[in-house]
Amino acid sequence: MRFIALLRRIEARAVLAALVAVAILHILATLAAPHLATAPAVARLADRLPLNAMTILPPVARGAQPLPYLAPDARYAMCRFDTTRNAVSLAATLPEVGWSLAIYTPAGENIYAATGQPGQTTTAAIRLVPSGDQFTGLTPESRGLAPAPQQQLVFAIRSGIAVVRAPERGDSYRAATEAGLALASCGVAAR
Repeated sequence: MRFIALLRRIEARAVLAALVAVAILHILATLAAPHLATAPAVARLADRLPLNAMTILPPVARGAQPLPYLAPDARYAMCRFDTTRNAVSLAATLPEVGWSLAIYTPAGENIYAATGQPGQTTTAAIRLVPSGDQFTGLTPESRGLAPAPQQQLVFAIRSGIAVVRAPERGDSYRAATEAGLALASCGVAAR
């Protein structure tokens, strides 16, 4: 009788250990997946997007998606940026709910996001600065000028993709949506 009770307790421990091992393996595989991808978004978009310039993408259609799983009910403007030599200024106006600005690393990790708010326009003005000891110019305050209206972000990465997403509300709103996306900008920052 004692042997059977001991066997049941060992089986329960083995089952519990197996479940914990599977959970740990699942978490590790999920975290490693972006780094093991054979064609990350930055590589897929390298030929389509000019460096440090915002590009409005055509509407998402079956068989004509620049990236997998883009929503067909949204319009996109994207900027492939590189801060290796210069800081990059990024600006977007998010006029309402459904609009968003997101910044992604080359591995696909989201490192910044801003969303449109109900009843107000959200303006995002960001200066992407390379990390490290690199001098990126005097601040406006040090030159006796008013403070810069841009938020300055320092990332441990030097390149990535900025994505402005707008809801596609139909043909009658298409011109307004494209005009809103055209307001988004991305380029080498002035010193």
